[in-house]
Amino acid sequence: MIAEQRLSACHLLVVRPQTQGQQWAKKLVAMGATVSLQPMMNIVPLRDEVSERDIINHILGFAEYKKVIFISQNAVTYGMQWLDRYWPQLPIDIEFFAIGKTTAALLEEQMQAGVLHYSPEQAMNSEALLAHPKLQNIADEKILIFRGKNGREYLAEQLMARAAIVAYCDLYERQSPSKNITLDDEFRCTKKQAILAVHSGETLNNVCENISAEDMKWLKQKTILLPGERVAEMARQAGFVHVITAENATHESMVAALLAYTNKYI
Repeated sequence: MIAEQRLSACHLLVVRPQTQGQQWAKKLVAMGATVSLQPMMNIVPLRDEVSERDIINHILGFAEYKKVIFISQNAVTYGMQWLDRYWPQLPIDIEFFAIGKTTAALLEEQMQAGVLHYSPEQAMNSEALLAHPKLQNIADEKILIFRGKNGREYLAEQLMARAAIVAYCDLYERQSPSKNITLDDEFRCTKKQAILAVHSGETLNNVCENISAEDMKWLKQKTILLPGERVAEMARQAGFVHVITAENATHESMVAALLAYTNKYI
């Protein structure tokens, strides 16, 4: 009840992709917040002939890999769809890894076999996963990374620096919206505490690049909720003044940071 009272003073603009955004908005509304949903990224599966041929080649050779890493929930969703087509039963000697608690939970739900490891709850990024004991002595091991097209290269670079043999399986792409977008009217005119909630650095870039100049000037004076110090620093560099930094992008961490802020300032 206390949390509901505190969040009732907030109006959040959620800019996650449609499906994840709706899920998170529903949770926030249940906690008493007012929420506007304005996706700043669309997730689209790769369906062109070249991409599908590359995916199929990786799926057919799936048993060759010692370790498989899923970068995101979308990677799990699309990756498991492809695996289900060609592997009625997954190989039993592959170790599965996921970045973040939520991705790991979704993967574990869909797995038929294998051993699941995942990054610490405090951080949901490549750096945290790279600290995992199972990813230290990996010379000559073949590792497959399920991810979105044009994702960060850091994870693969570090694994290869440890002498692993790394391959990407690009499953989807992230598309930004059109340029010069105006902010959601209800959020722009709210009388409550306006808070922009952003779950990734790429989504933050889309906000900065695609929202109209006039609305961005207004938005940068409002509070922004972000996952992790890396993305928070990106926001500061972009000109945001009032920054809330959560430990990571999970619902629990984002809400905990939001409640800590409202307890202090609202």
